[in-house]
Amino acid sequence: MLADRAKAMQRVCFDAEPSDADLELLGSRERWLVYRELVQNRLVEVINVALARTKAAIGDESFGRAVAEWLSTGGPKTRYLRHVPVELADFAIPIWRDKEVPWIAELARFEIASWNVRHAPPDPEPESELAFDRRPVLSSALEIIRLEYPVHKRPTPAAGYEPDSTFLCVYRDADHRASTKTLNALAADLLDAWKRADETVAESVQRIAAKHQTEIGPAFIEKLSAIIAEFIIGGRL
Repeated sequence: MLADRAKAMQRVCFDAEPSDADLELLGSRERWLVYRELVQNRLVEVINVALARTKAAIGDESFGRAVAEWLSTGGPKTRYLRHVPVELADFAIPIWRDKEVPWIAELARFEIASWNVRHAPPDPEPESELAFDRRPVLSSALEIIRLEYPVHKRPTPAAGYEPDSTFLCVYRDADHRASTKTLNALAADLLDAWKRADETVAESVQRIAAKHQTEIGPAFIEKLSAIIAEFIIGGRL
């Protein structure tokens, strides 16, 4: 009986239209309809904040339709409000990718990356100073994304965005805002490797430099030093 009521509560909150049978099972029809509205409004409020530019680009009607379709699948699986926009995006991005405006999905990916770094946990404390024969410890508030459109920039009034392969590091700055750094393909691969932390710094640098047919000379070391200092915790050369 308790399990039946829990399922009815979920359906009342998230189905496109709550059924009379579920409302009768729960009792107090008007109270549950008000509760449904409060729950949905709170979720939509958080989603609107996280994906504000995406909503503006795609339009209120299309955006609202995607949210309603997601809610009708059962709503959020997470217990944390900060994770709700991520679940909505996981559902909606494949839909938006097939729309006439090809960069909408890319914009949503960028906004979710920015949302994630703003709400990431504090950076871990490294067990030791950086060493090339140890695995790196990267900032928690950092995501590397590869985009087909430069959606971190302002769109043009007429076309929005033209295709332009873009590598971005989205990270939380000292003021706890999401900032971006444009990368080249080699730097993006390095940060990806350091984030996985399944190789030492030396192993990842040698492997990725070889992959990109890049000589590890003074110019390379200078750029490597800058990226290590910026993103590896305790990183100094």
